[in-house]
Amino acid sequence: MRFFYLFFIFFLIKSYCFSQKEIKFYDFSLNKNDSFDNNEVLYYKFTYGKSNNKGFLTGGYGSLEVGGLIQKDSIVAYKIEAKGRTTKIFSLFFNVKDFFSSYMDKNTFQTHQFIRSIKEGGYEKNQSANFDRKINVVDTDKNRLKINKYTHDVLSALYACRTIPNNQITINDTIYIQIFNLEKEKLFNTYIVPVKKEKIKTKCFNEVSSIKCHVHVEKNRIFSDKDATYIWVTDDEYHIPIKVETPIQVGSIYIEIIRAENINESFYIK
Repeated sequence: MRFFYLFFIFFLIKSYCFSQKEIKFYDFSLNKNDSFDNNEVLYYKFTYGKSNNKGFLTGGYGSLEVGGLIQKDSIVAYKIEAKGRTTKIFSLFFNVKDFFSSYMDKNTFQTHQFIRSIKEGGYEKNQSANFDRKINVVDTDKNRLKINKYTHDVLSALYACRTIPNNQITINDTIYIQIFNLEKEKLFNTYIVPVKKEKIKTKCFNEVSSIKCHVHVEKNRIFSDKDATYIWVTDDEYHIPIKVETPIQVGSIYIEIIRAENINESFYIK
């Protein structure tokens, strides 16, 4: 089981695909970033528990960090990093230490480069992908794949989604996204649907107004219901991911924010 993939809900996207002719991908290049600042760091805890309940068994911790703006080839890019690890107890049985990095264009929010480095049990893998936006291809160590201007990696997709203006979010509307899955070196079309607004409590922000979103996940041997995975984001212009719940064959995996650093100060003024 790819434990850390649960941290990024987009990593859960499997082989369910749409015909590209039938959908319209969201164009994030029309947005501006009022959602996250340089050096923002979000910390999360992974727990396991009964379905529709709070997790009680802590399995690991992870973080998301906006490292700041850097010159990357011909563009100015956000360097976004994600890290995850199992707890000491879980590491005795199955040690996980994962790292992901995305260079995302400051103006268009398009992926420029994506790096994946994982150590899970006895399995290790290091991969990278370079996106050429002039001819719309992505190059890996093994392949070259045709993409379109809407194609994202999982990290750039997460942060690009945060830039969607709050006044453009409509309950039960569908937001289509195309993801390049570096592990499988394939393109997947998926969607998220805001389903309702509600207040939830977190260790980091206490009670906060949120938007509960359904994320499509293919049912397989690990995930038990493709229609039961949800992510909660703050109901404001920041759209901070604060909670994830996804069912597995026995119980559910929960991810909850536990700490935040260098988030936009006006978030606290509300």
